[in-house]
Amino acid sequence: MLESLLSIQKVKKGDKEELRNHRWLQYLYITKEKNVNLEQVHSLSEIDSHPVLSYIERALVILDNSTIVHTREKQILEEVLVWSDVAKCGSPSKRREWSRLGFQLGIHNIGSAQIYAEEKMKLSIQERDLEKEELIFTLIYTHGLIGQFIRGEVRYCQLEPLIVYIYKYNKVNSTEFFNLLLNQCIIEAVSPQIWSDVHQEVKDVIRSIIGGIREKELSLKERIKRLRNSAIKRGENFDQVYDQLFSSLKLKELFQIFFNKTDMWYVESALHDFAFEEFLKIFLLIYQKANPLTIKQISFEPFMKNIYYDYKGKKTVNLYKKRIIEAYLKEHTLEELIVGRQSINAHVELTIIPLNTVNENICVTFTYSKAGEKLIEFCQEAEKSPLYERAIILLYDFFGFRKDGFDRLQNETKYLTDMNNAENHKKLIADYAVGNIMLDIGSGGGVMLDILSEKHPHAEIIGMDISINVIEALEKRKRREKKSWLVKQADALQLKESFELNSIDTIIYSSILHEMYSYIPYNGKKFNREVIIHSLKSAFDVLKPGGRIIIRDGIMTEPKEELRQIEFKKSDGIEFFKRYVKDFKGRNIIYKQLEENTVQLLVNDAMEFLYTYTWGEEAYPHEVQEQFGYFTPSEYKEAIQNVIGNNGEILMFRHYLQEGYEEHLLPDVKVTDIEQKLVSLPDSTCFIVIEKRNGSHYKK
Repeated sequence: MLESLLSIQKVKKGDKEELRNHRWLQYLYITKEKNVNLEQVHSLSEIDSHPVLSYIERALVILDNSTIVHTREKQILEEVLVWSDVAKCGSPSKRREWSRLGFQLGIHNIGSAQIYAEEKMKLSIQERDLEKEELIFTLIYTHGLIGQFIRGEVRYCQLEPLIVYIYKYNKVNSTEFFNLLLNQCIIEAVSPQIWSDVHQEVKDVIRSIIGGIREKELSLKERIKRLRNSAIKRGENFDQVYDQLFSSLKLKELFQIFFNKTDMWYVESALHDFAFEEFLKIFLLIYQKANPLTIKQISFEPFMKNIYYDYKGKKTVNLYKKRIIEAYLKEHTLEELIVGRQSINAHVELTIIPLNTVNENICVTFTYSKAGEKLIEFCQEAEKSPLYERAIILLYDFFGFRKDGFDRLQNETKYLTDMNNAENHKKLIADYAVGNIMLDIGSGGGVMLDILSEKHPHAEIIGMDISINVIEALEKRKRREKKSWLVKQADALQLKESFELNSIDTIIYSSILHEMYSYIPYNGKKFNREVIIHSLKSAFDVLKPGGRIIIRDGIMTEPKEELRQIEFKKSDGIEFFKRYVKDFKGRNIIYKQLEENTVQLLVNDAMEFLYTYTWGEEAYPHEVQEQFGYFTPSEYKEAIQNVIGNNGEILMFRHYLQEGYEEHLLPDVKVTDIEQKLVSLPDSTCFIVIEKRNGSHYKK
């Protein structure tokens, strides 16, 4: 076994005396830093107390298991590996000392090489093998750069020291395997899968180095494409968006200059979750704040650390911070940033942290106002308790969130999943769809689009949503899963602006009309029934004669005057109810408290509350802002008739209680009439099919 591995094992077993024998081990072990690339980390809380040391140990094990490298070469690689990441560690006092000496601790390969060289200066000249030390120094100085080049983060010219060393000492014949093994240790210690994916490209780069090739830089497009690798895997249409955005010659010129002279670290780890345009805007903001004439190295390490946190035990992007940054970036167009214009945001700004006095090497992050930091911190703490919904409501108000009414922060993924779970109902919708062009309004996660495509393979299926977040997610999924449907961002109240009159065969509203009713201010007022009327008129205008509008949504029951009593079986139920009454935006709910855990209220108010109670605490911030039922059956029929007149007919109108409500609520509540007799819940959902009569054409 390698001597270094034995030393690490001794320290892990509690033999701290071993630290005196090896400076590298002392630096790796005695540290408060946890400088680790979070890309491969599953949970922040599970990062061990010495993550860099553990990584070095994994790399050494790979080296130790190699049977085809000579002992001397193995010893050289061992020394390279043990010193290669010391700049990430060290005690606070030692790091301050290194900083005073000017070591580049933020650029770990350079800083580690500088520390190695400083340690060697403590030996007498007679004890030193300068040729061997130069090789080790060069390998530490270029440590990880082949992988970083493949990722698009650094330029090929950063590998020049390897080329110079090879030809200085005429090491051409022995260097290929030597470098290959070193890079295998470095990359496979991060992830065996990554090594499997890139080992052939690593070989190609090493052969270029050995061949003395000095011109192998990636094109601007290829380099940025590699930096967007994770986003592309999730469905980003990189080529199309790149060509569209870089049609601006000025933008291309700025990025060409910037990328031709700059190397970067942790870019993908920090920025992969941001849209491509946001990614470009962040670089343009850096361009404004850092001198493009002097900048050489940019590390996104502080931002990477800042943007992640553990949510329910799993590492995730901090959506509170991400949404604040997104809102900030929306304040600027690319054109404005290109000419240097930007607004001042009171709550967030891009911050440059210099790593040396001439600002050649910098770190990048976003910083938040004190109020913003405190509120984000409060929201994160509140996730652990019933305070969560209060925190989210405060966050919306404070930062002006929900410019897009369907943005759901942490609950967004769950929301889209739950929307997709109503698959049987969506299949019924597909059975009633007709024609060659079908429009699904408010497509959410896209399951309705999948079902329509399967049921009607020859039809053109279009998913429409007002939310840019939803459209981007659908576009990515379409490319990732090679779906045939199309997506379009458009306003459901103004369909004539996006589609020709009498052009669509089927228009579907699946659980979206109640959201439009809840979130769209119509004539200055949310929860305005006229928004439903306007939407149906908008749809009827672009509907073909013989075409259909299909609605699946919430419904109220009648007679509306009936009363219901809710008895809560859990002690916290009544408090949940009282919070709901206070926070519900749809209408004023009047109730009478009969007993400690029993309330009486109108049947539709009771049912509206029970929808939210079913979803639970985490959905609460969104559900209190939505009203699921807005018409009774007779009111709905009258509203539809007023829209279609004699030009259409209602082919189907039925309403029912959606499966699962009563079963889910049974352990939590007892619902009775005013005589305390158990009663079923009223119908929750309607299914409506409207057909436009043949010969009914739009007239001005």
